Amino acid sequence: MEKGELLFEGKENTSSVNIREFSAQGVRLDVTLAGKVRGRVAGLKLTTHNALMKPDGTVDADVRGTIFVNGEPVFVWGKATGKGVDPTPILRIEENLTFQTPSQKLAWLNTTKGWSEGLDNFGTGEFTYKVYAVK
Repeated sequence: MEKGELLFEGKENTSSVNIREFSAQGVRLDVTLAGKVRGRVAGLKLTTHNALMKPDGTVDADVRGTIFVNGEPVFVWGKATGKGVDPTPILRIEENLTFQTPSQKLAWLNTTKGWSEGLDNFGTGEFTYKVYAVK
């Protein structure tokens, strides 16, 4: 993946973690976060990661979120992968993202694909990341 323009960077804090099930595949979690993004897109963001934490230390997740930009919504969804890094419990997360918005000012997002890289610290509940346009 080749990074394009930096669209925004964010910092979110975990507001809840719900353990849905344990299986031989790992543990299924719903992680809800809230925070702010800044950059070309700026506003408040709410996100849910429906994640599978596997016994090998990797994570696969479906990501769904909404950014509120001056009262207008930007819907964000995609797939994420993660891997534990030292010091545990920090995960390095990468996400492939799609955007949709009814906003005329932000309509360019409707044809933009995104790629995100970040760190999720389960110990502090803090998730920091940068989202780039995909070239």
